[in-house]
Order: sequence, then C-alpha cells, then structure tokens
Amino acid sequence: MNLFNIIKFGLIFILLSFLSILFNIVMGFIGIQFFYGTIVALLITIISIYFKVILPLYIGSFFGIIHVLEWHWLIATLICLPGLLFITPNLFKKVFNINTLRSGNNFNFKSNYNSNFKNTMKTNVKNEDIIEGDYEVIKDEDKK
Repeated sequence: MNLFNIIKFGLIFILLSFLSILFNIVMGFIGIQFFYGTIVALLITIISIYFKVILPLYIGSFFGIIHVLEWHWLIATLICLPGLLFITPNLFKKVFNINTLRSGNNFNFKSNYNSNFKNTMKTNVKNEDIIEGDYEVIKDEDKK
C-alpha cells in the first residue's frame, strides 16, 4: 500500500468521525428539543459539551432519529453505537476508580498494607519534626 493512500484513508476516517459526532450532537439537540423544549435542549447541549459528558446527547440523538426523522430503531442504534462504544470506557474510568477496584480484592493483608503505606507516604515529615505550641509570624524584611 502506498503511503499517500494511507494518509488519504486516515484523513477520510477523521473527517467521517467528525461529521458523525457533529450529526449526533445536532440530532441530540433536536431529540431533546422535541420532548423538553428549546431552552432545556440548549442547556443540556452546552453543559454536556462543556463537561465532556456526551451521553445525554447520544440518548437524545437516538430518540431524535426515531421520533423526529421517523427512522427505524435499528438504524438509530447503528448510528449512535460507535459514539457510545468510544464514550463508555472513558465514562466508566471517570466514575469508578479502576485502581482501587483492582487492589480492593487483594486478600494478602501484609502486601496490601505495605503497598498502601508506600502510596500514602508522600512527604518526609515525621512526628518528631512537628513542634506543638504557639506560633508567631516573623517578618524578616527589616533585616534584609
């Protein structure tokens, strides 16, 4: 395969992906507008894009394709599915901390205690270095 053809295929794929996302955002707005009105659709669209949680727009896109365009639900699913497949893993990583879920099932308490102890100690401060008592702020600007 020629390098020019690979670059051309990549640019076409990026363009089609961008157009698919744009279509789903517009159809999500139209689908939400059909059920809840223009102001709610505008607010949900802006908030979804700002917080990078596009799931409400994909749900609105699904219902917009079904009820506004009156297409079959299978076609609507096929149009919305690629975006959901790319969004869902990132959404789960944000909602659930995968690292704590994996270490939470470790029943070897000795190694689990040591690994947690190493992860939580991020400073070199010891209890002996902390002096208890009244503190006074000293201004050293006069001495300079």
